[in-house]
Amino acid sequence: MSIPVELPDLQAKTAEYTWAYLLTVRPDATPHLVSLSPQWDGDALLMSVSTGTARNSTTGAVVTLCYPPLDHDGYSLIVDGLATAVDGTDAVPDGKHLIRFAPRGAVLHRSAAPGFANSATGCANDCLPVDDRTNQTVADTE
Repeated sequence: MSIPVELPDLQAKTAEYTWAYLLTVRPDATPHLVSLSPQWDGDALLMSVSTGTARNSTTGAVVTLCYPPLDHDGYSLIVDGLATAVDGTDAVPDGKHLIRFAPRGAVLHRSAAPGFANSATGCANDCLPVDDRTNQTVADTE
């Protein structure tokens, strides 16, 4: 589930997390997952990645970042977006590549507890949209 959000709100929300997983798809259509620490650059995230991850992310273009919860009962922040290669930069170590990730949507997600009906978003799990007006989750305002 992906809910469109304003970038300034997403930037504030990602600041609550320390790192993320980047999920890409290999040419043979199998998933590829790496951990990294994305850094904001204007309205996009920059990530230093290996050659294979760079190829996957820019060939498939549509990728997902998942910031895992900080505690057992916390929410994961899942961000969908588009990736492009950044050429001609000395900002990454040898053997690494820089990709630019433009977020397109985000949702806070965690598995539902037994007996849970539906979330505020209608999801069968406990999903919360990132509120693009107040930088609060829906649960914070109810």
